[in-house]
Amino acid sequence: HVRGRTGHDFSQYKRATILRRIGRRAQVARRETFADYYNYLRENPEEAQALFSDFLISVTTFFRDPSAFEVLAERVIPHLFDGKEVADKIRVWVPGCATGEEAYTIGILLLEEAARRDLSPEIQVFGSDLDEQALRIAREGRYPSTVEGDLSEERLRRFFQREGDHYRVRRDLRDAVLFASHSLLRDPPFSHLDMISCRNLLIYLDRQLQQQVCNTFHYALNAGGFLFLGSSESADCPGLFRPVDREARIYRALAGAGARPMVLPALLGPHKPEMKSTIIRTPPAGHVSDAAVHRQMLEKIAPPSMLVDESHHAIHLSENAGRFLKPSGGPVSTAATDLVREEFRFDLRAALHRAFGRNEPTLSMPILADLDGQPHRVYLQVKPVVRGTERTRHALVLFIEGEAIDKTQEVVLDTLDGRPTIDEAIRRLQEELQLAQNRLRLTSEESDTATEELRAANEELQSMNEEYRSTAEELETSKEELQSINEELQTVNNELKLKLESISRANSDLQNLMAATDIATLFLDPSLRIKRFTPRLTEIFNVTSNDEGRPITDFTHRLQYKRLSNDARAVLETLRPVEHEVKGRNDGWYLVRMRPYRTIEDKIDGVVVTFVDISERRHAEEAAKESGQRLEQEMRLVELSRSPIFVWDFDDGVMQWNRGSEELYGYSREEALGRRKEELLKTGVPGSSFDKLRRTLSQKGRWSGELNHTTKDGRVLTVESQIELVPFGERRLVLESTRDITDRKRWERRGQLLLNELSHRVKNTLAVVQSLARQTLRTTRSSEDFVERFEGRLAALASAHKLLVDSEWSGAELNELARRQLDAYAASDRRRLQIEGEPVTLPPDLATPFGLVLHELATNAAKYGAFSTGNGQIKLSWKLGNNGRSLGVIWQERGGPPVEPPSEQGFGGVLIEKSLPGSTVHRDFQPDGVVCTIDIELPEIRPDGGEK
Repeated sequence: HVRGRTGHDFSQYKRATILRRIGRRAQVARRETFADYYNYLRENPEEAQALFSDFLISVTTFFRDPSAFEVLAERVIPHLFDGKEVADKIRVWVPGCATGEEAYTIGILLLEEAARRDLSPEIQVFGSDLDEQALRIAREGRYPSTVEGDLSEERLRRFFQREGDHYRVRRDLRDAVLFASHSLLRDPPFSHLDMISCRNLLIYLDRQLQQQVCNTFHYALNAGGFLFLGSSESADCPGLFRPVDREARIYRALAGAGARPMVLPALLGPHKPEMKSTIIRTPPAGHVSDAAVHRQMLEKIAPPSMLVDESHHAIHLSENAGRFLKPSGGPVSTAATDLVREEFRFDLRAALHRAFGRNEPTLSMPILADLDGQPHRVYLQVKPVVRGTERTRHALVLFIEGEAIDKTQEVVLDTLDGRPTIDEAIRRLQEELQLAQNRLRLTSEESDTATEELRAANEELQSMNEEYRSTAEELETSKEELQSINEELQTVNNELKLKLESISRANSDLQNLMAATDIATLFLDPSLRIKRFTPRLTEIFNVTSNDEGRPITDFTHRLQYKRLSNDARAVLETLRPVEHEVKGRNDGWYLVRMRPYRTIEDKIDGVVVTFVDISERRHAEEAAKESGQRLEQEMRLVELSRSPIFVWDFDDGVMQWNRGSEELYGYSREEALGRRKEELLKTGVPGSSFDKLRRTLSQKGRWSGELNHTTKDGRVLTVESQIELVPFGERRLVLESTRDITDRKRWERRGQLLLNELSHRVKNTLAVVQSLARQTLRTTRSSEDFVERFEGRLAALASAHKLLVDSEWSGAELNELARRQLDAYAASDRRRLQIEGEPVTLPPDLATPFGLVLHELATNAAKYGAFSTGNGQIKLSWKLGNNGRSLGVIWQERGGPPVEPPSEQGFGGVLIEKSLPGSTVHRDFQPDGVVCTIDIELPEIRPDGGEK
């Protein structure tokens, strides 16, 4: 049944092994008896393939039995290279290679030896097996990391490349090994081989089949080729192989043994074996072996015999035929006429011609032959024989031994003196003559027959010669056609080579792309079986590289996605892509996309499923959603707040503008939204720039400090801002809260200015007091005079200071300053003092010294001038000139005693003339009174009220 289903015959495998494998499958199928399992096998066609796979025991590793491979590397591999040129080939066959480890092992040894030589021939290692699944693994050349225990680190590094938890065969080793599906027992073998490595295959075959396989191996090997077997196998085939190393099971094919014809295995057709308790092997009907024919004839004819084929070659001898044989010297020949004794050759040749030419039996005349040192009469009898229904004819040659002739026996004498009688001599001569005549007649007949046969053969040869000439012409024509076809094939071969290189590059690109891609991708065939997948898929599905070809529904995954297979079938039916966002078990999210798998010919050959990890995006969306909700709540609070709070974006400008912002800056909500904040408020950062503020905000997420904002009506406000960056998806929103501190900053500036001015004034005042005290002391003669003068000057100074303090040091009004300095001297009669002039405010630096000058003028007038009499008067007047840049002051006394210029300049005079910086003082001592003219340069007044 298995042979009918699979085309492979296991009838000559070892019976115990076959029964064990059948028993195992019966247990798997839950069948108690072989009969039940046979019925199950007939009812389930796929079970035949499963049983076939179980018969194929694929057990192999790299360098299995290391000691044997060491002997192979030392004693065999170098010999394969000896005598080979670069253009030659080293051909090695590994039948029963299973998943390819043994074939790759042989390839490794050959490549290592080639590397040690400067020039080496092409290496071809053929791996063959019946198991297609195992051959797929071998062709892929990808093995699990457990091979590390079978291979050295150097061989792993040189011949393999790491791919995750697997190793893949490198290109140079892969190109040296070819894999093919091949039956050792059914298909013709590979030929012209230098070595065959068939380890642990013969142990599953019976003795007869082992002998047939050995014949096949000998036929396939070159003369002197090597055979490498398993540790429990042997090639004890006399005449075929000789041992090289029995312990390592290495043998060498004998030269010259190839003359033995090789029996090629017959092609197997459908066959239904009978189920019996025992296996009975009988030869096919109509076929009788040579030994059987011999035995049948021996039952009838007892004499020694020899079976001869139609070519006159001996193919079988009886055990006692050796006495009649005497082979000729020289090369060994199996021709019957060369094997028999020389005395029988003439008669045997004639008898064989009669037997095969006329199909007639022949009995020769008695032939004298020296057997065992004594002459005998021997008769040759030749009979045609037909083997069953076969058309091949044979002849049986019988050696009939007559009576022996005693050499000591003399011819009977009729006379007493011992002479033979004349009659007896005549009788003997007549018998010899008759024998000679018979032989001559037979020779003549044979000659006539041979002549006719030669004539017919000559005619046939002439006809054949004509046919050969015609055939030669046809062959010449065919040669030209073949040459043309060969050129076309060469062109096609070059194109195929280019295509193969392109496919190889594309496959390499695909392998690297799949290894490098960070997206889990799954390729399914139309039956939803795994074709290929990227390494990232193992993080989602519990699959390994050995699971290719299995249904995807057999595997569990880490997704909350029950419609995976249904969606895949829907894509195959509708050819429409399917896309879902699916949650994983570890709080992860995946975007699952399914699309039809289209071939280059636009044929739908499955489904491509990608799993894109969108966990970060989903988490970001959820965070953004929460942030949005929180921001929305905050925006409601912001909108209701009376404090200026607004939201702006780095790119899109103002996003939120609350009531407090409208009240502070004057812009309505509609006017502010969408405008860039720095343009709307003309934002200024004291001591820095707005770009630097943005960079700080991007780095630290918050900023606080003082800013300058301009309102709608142009006012520049100083605000205290608290700014915070609020993540909202991919946008960068900024929440800013401000507080107007313009007034506070102005008062702070004025306070600071006041403190600075006060400090300056105090320093200056103390310096002035110190100078007044020193100069007064130097110009007075008594302490009373010093006290009087010093107190008066201090009082004038204090009065000017008080006036400045009352004006917050902004300046002193000239009229008020003059009144405070001079009113005390005209208290009894206000008419004695006349003060007039336009309003003028003296700056602090002029007010204090001008007060001292007025004090000195008044003191002198009280002592020596107009105020010293009861009728004296003083007039103080001033006028601005030069567009307010100069002030002209006139002090005029009249009605006082006559005055004269002082003989020497006192401190008071110096004080009057030198106290006012940048001014010109001129005193005129007229008889009617003193006239003092003062021209003062006033500082330029800035637009903001300050001095330059």
